[in-house]
Amino acid sequence: MGNPDRLHIAYTMHQFADETWSGRADRWTATFYTPGESQIGTAVITRVLPGVTPNPRLALEADPGLLDRIPRVLFTDEGELAPALGQMAPAMLLLLESVEVNDKWRGTGVGMALAVTALRRLAVPGTVAACYPAPIHTHGPDEPCSFTSDDPEVRRPDEEATAALRKAWGRHGFTHLCEGVYAMALDGRA
Repeated sequence: MGNPDRLHIAYTMHQFADETWSGRADRWTATFYTPGESQIGTAVITRVLPGVTPNPRLALEADPGLLDRIPRVLFTDEGELAPALGQMAPAMLLLLESVEVNDKWRGTGVGMALAVTALRRLAVPGTVAACYPAPIHTHGPDEPCSFTSDDPEVRRPDEEATAALRKAWGRHGFTHLCEGVYAMALDGRA
């Protein structure tokens, strides 16, 4: 394993020259790597500018990625900020869609630390970051999820992982906002 103090982050964002982005999410991919080593992980971050992005809830319902419940918690049906988020008065929102690291880096905290660093580097003053700490499932939206089983042996690993992830995000400064969504005001400093 490379030196975790020498990890790098590269950002990618794709846009079409003629796209207004009113019906699409503004997604960034932060790729984590060490010099001379292949990619060790990624974070996908969706950017929303309140008052500029036309109805972000509709755009994120049409192009949800892995955001799951985050848009429903953060925005009203009309696309306005939900009351709990409105109190934070964000100038920009960074929605952490996913964080994934290769097997040899899992469980080390590196992916989460790099994701928080990536969020801070994209932030401007007044930015709020939001995430839904839970394991990522690889099944499709129309496929049954084994973690909805009534069998406690099937549910337990997922519930334990979710509880551990929520505690870990809390150690990074995220607090529970509503319905399992966590948020943190970022000041733009790395």
